[in-house]
Amino acid sequence: MSNLLLFLIFFTIFANFEARILHRPRDFRCGRLIVFGDSLSDDGVEAEGESHGFLRNCNGKVWPEYVNAMLECDRYVNYAYSGAKSGPGNFYFDSFSGIQWQINQFLSNNKFLSDDPLVILQTGGTIDFFGGDTNSTEVVENIQQTIQNITQTMSTGTLVILSLLDVSNSPGVQAAEDSDILQERLGHLIAETNRQLHHIVLDSDLGTRRLNPFLRVRLIDINTVALAAMQSLNTTEPFTHHSPDLIPQAIYKYAYHDLWNPSTIVHYHIAKEIVRNLQQF
Repeated sequence: MSNLLLFLIFFTIFANFEARILHRPRDFRCGRLIVFGDSLSDDGVEAEGESHGFLRNCNGKVWPEYVNAMLECDRYVNYAYSGAKSGPGNFYFDSFSGIQWQINQFLSNNKFLSDDPLVILQTGGTIDFFGGDTNSTEVVENIQQTIQNITQTMSTGTLVILSLLDVSNSPGVQAAEDSDILQERLGHLIAETNRQLHHIVLDSDLGTRRLNPFLRVRLIDINTVALAAMQSLNTTEPFTHHSPDLIPQAIYKYAYHDLWNPSTIVHYHIAKEIVRNLQQF
């Protein structure tokens, strides 16, 4: 074997080793994880840590639980409630358990967040559109006010903001009367809200990240992740345990737990993407 060939082999091995070292994800120190959200983030009252929700809309863990486990956070607080709207209210209640209500409840006992927390805001708004809202204006205003309320109390830490999950292709929408009209309306409203959310967070002059240089701010599009995770899964019908030939692995074949909410495997991939983003700070 020639010296040149030996050199090339050695160089290739060294370059690959160096690349792995240089691009190895940094550990993210998670002292306190604080979550706000709607049905997508509700971990139910039986979850470990400090949980405030109604019920888990999933056939396994939901993304906040996966993130908490992956990062090994010292403390886990989840304020998400199923049915939460972007404002103070809920699909079932006018002034209770909405995203803004969750924020106000938390901030009433935490005037200043100075312990370098990890705050993840699943903005809400999808429930508003199911409730009959015909434009995104109010939802966008609610989201903007919510983000402002959070950042005004944070002197340090990390704020992760998640896009609205597009449910226009969920089994519930596909099975609804006039599904084509509903699908188009929901898809348009959610896309417009996410476009405005991008501007709120990332605008070069007035965006959240620009106005709060002392915070680590990240906007994550969970639709890209969810779509990729669902590609090889059953997206036309939700998971059911009422099957004579059911096996434990069946939950990993379905994209949806019920008519609207994704299955635990999709939640897992959302959590992985959140952690990947955090490791880049």
